[in-house]
Amino acid sequence: MPNIQTRACRPVDLPRTVNGFTFESRAQAQKNRNEALILTRYGDRKFLLQILKREKKGESDYLIKVDKLTRLAPVTIMQDALKAFAKLHDLELTFSNIAPQKRSIVKTDDFAILKDVDFFATQLTYEKPLLVEVGFGSGRHLLYQAKAHPDKLVIGIEIHRPSIEQVIKQCKLQNLHNVLIADFDARIFMQLLASNSVEKLFVHFPVPWDKKPHRRVISKAFVEEAMRVLKPGGKLELRTDSENYFAYSFDTFNALNRYDLQIKKNHDLAVTSKYEDRWRRMEKNIYDLTLTCETLSPDKAQIAPLQFEEEIPFARVKERFANVTRKTDDAFVHFESLYEIDANSGLIRLTMGAFEKPEHKYLLFKQNKIQYFPKQTLAIAQNIKAHNMIKEFFHV
Repeated sequence: MPNIQTRACRPVDLPRTVNGFTFESRAQAQKNRNEALILTRYGDRKFLLQILKREKKGESDYLIKVDKLTRLAPVTIMQDALKAFAKLHDLELTFSNIAPQKRSIVKTDDFAILKDVDFFATQLTYEKPLLVEVGFGSGRHLLYQAKAHPDKLVIGIEIHRPSIEQVIKQCKLQNLHNVLIADFDARIFMQLLASNSVEKLFVHFPVPWDKKPHRRVISKAFVEEAMRVLKPGGKLELRTDSENYFAYSFDTFNALNRYDLQIKKNHDLAVTSKYEDRWRRMEKNIYDLTLTCETLSPDKAQIAPLQFEEEIPFARVKERFANVTRKTDDAFVHFESLYEIDANSGLIRLTMGAFEKPEHKYLLFKQNKIQYFPKQTLAIAQNIKAHNMIKEFFHV
């Protein structure tokens, strides 16, 4: 993550705009006076810069970086934001890991294929057949599918930023225009897709999570969603080198009331990942489980974003705020930190949603209005429960 360090960082009057970046306001942590957040806007993108004052051996310095909950791609935007911040504050840097930018064929506009939750919930069209890959890693298989099927829309899901940027670069180099990328939890993504809309769903070499099985992509709920989004005859393809994951997935698939399951061992594909190449050299076994959908699923209503309709004064929020956790049997919300912009506005950092797939969010309070920041939160089942707990917490 790009960051800069300086001995002194005096606040300046905001809002101010430098090099296309608008630094809108400063939010000071209520409990930790050594932390502050800067609400920052670049075009239609909103994120936070985090300022941490550090004390060591009687001396202090400041670490400035993009808040990890609001980071964005490409990394050059975050680097340029820090440069603009340093210019605005006339900082004398003691450290910077922002290397001089090399000339690249990939421009900021090329990242238009990286879409957020809102896009897939409300703007995705189904004019072309869909191929979806969960956790595309190096992108070899994803790019192969896109090149082999120019008439189809290939959607890749990945949270590893370097992998995302590499695939975007390759799409540019290979002149591929049928790829979209999602950088959030695949289990949430599945709930956004229309029923009977996907031809193939690839889950190749997912993390086994032997010590934390609740984090596995494959689960009863995931398979049920897969059967909903797949067309009749559509296929869920799982490929793994893990004996444990193979056995677990077989049991999960076998629990379905009706299924068509094909199992292969050490079967060659037209394209392999660099990890598979390594495992084959180690003579590890590779397992394929292909589950075919046999039913037509009913349509599912579009998932809307959650809204706070009521108004609540920020003064009341400050008065009632506490670092606490509220929970039900399958959902929770953890209120973490409060940041004050002024008497009538501020931020709250929290974690919410399902225990196995929590979402990290901010609440932004302005003029008695509340909204999720920097992106909206969708009304999936556990989020609705957490949302209601938030409203109850502040007696909205």
